[in-house]
Amino acid sequence: QAVVGCGPARPLRLPSPAGVGCGRVDVTAAMPRRPSDRLPLVQADLSKPSDWLSPGEIQDAFRRQPCHVWPDWASLKLTFASVLVPGALFVRWIFWQAAASAAEVAAAQAAAADGADGADGAGPSGRPRVAWSRAAYSALWAASALLGFAAAACRNPGVVPRAPVSGNEAMKDDSTVPTRFVLINGANIKQRWCTTCKVYRPLRAKHCSYCDRCVFRFDHHCTWLGNCIGLGNYRSFLFLIATTTLFFGHSAVVTFEVLRHDMREGPALDGRFQFLRRLFIFNWGKSLYIVYAIVMFLAFFVLILYHAIIIAQNLTTNEHVRDYYLQRNPFDATCTDNYRQVFCCPYGRDLPIGNSNSSDDLRPAQPLQRLGNSKLSA
Repeated sequence: QAVVGCGPARPLRLPSPAGVGCGRVDVTAAMPRRPSDRLPLVQADLSKPSDWLSPGEIQDAFRRQPCHVWPDWASLKLTFASVLVPGALFVRWIFWQAAASAAEVAAAQAAAADGADGADGAGPSGRPRVAWSRAAYSALWAASALLGFAAAACRNPGVVPRAPVSGNEAMKDDSTVPTRFVLINGANIKQRWCTTCKVYRPLRAKHCSYCDRCVFRFDHHCTWLGNCIGLGNYRSFLFLIATTTLFFGHSAVVTFEVLRHDMREGPALDGRFQFLRRLFIFNWGKSLYIVYAIVMFLAFFVLILYHAIIIAQNLTTNEHVRDYYLQRNPFDATCTDNYRQVFCCPYGRDLPIGNSNSSDDLRPAQPLQRLGNSKLSA
């Protein structure tokens, strides 16, 4: 059976999913008390060994645990203060001022042009519609970014089931565990032993020291989201950074238009001093937000560009930073296939797998007799 828990709270017993011979799944229905209790603690019965290498086995591991988790609320304080609060202030004040300014300009131009329609989007009455559309797009990107934030922070990244270990077994020396290698696409990949979970980690998985869990296709631990980014929420993370980039870009343009409209109102400006006084004193909030939005836009744009590059190479952030594949990435295919795997087939594609011995390690390799000539998940 598989047991899923999130700390010492009282578990809620649920029936196991159809087609999964795991007996009973225990899901703890409580908020975490420690950061390491956020992700479910999945303990699988290893009497029928599973290496969680094929797409089917990974899907089975996901079915044994809840889809959503609680983020680390302590980590979210900085996120709320630096990102969500300025965005909410923009929607609350600048957005509605832009909409009101567009309506005023539209009424004035319509009266001057005797009700000209301007259906082609150009001319006197076409410009207000542009301002309205930009403001509407900013609201759309803001709502989409909030949705992506909730999905990335609260979705389960995917916990690797760990072996149930008693007190005596936990004290055993892990140095005696034999090294295991997998030969895939002509490359030797070491399947590392996790000293905490007491299992061989699936390929591309990593143990997060902050969450105290092994995570499938571990990308990184994001303190801004209070959650790990892994196989289960990587696409939500990409959606978040894409919509956030669009929001800050559009909001900077809308704020600039509102600021320009405010600068032209009122008495004529005599000299540079009055111009700077109206810009930085009477409109200091808008000026500050433009600078902030441009900085955030550039930061998120660089981030999404970075992930676009590593997706094209079928790499995770952890693999790229550590330069994990020294010779060749065995999971790399064409750029189109790599993008299709991330967005359409996240559990991976089937690749041939074989046993391998490596001379780089003094200890003998443990053969994968159970797998034989089966398939491996990329």
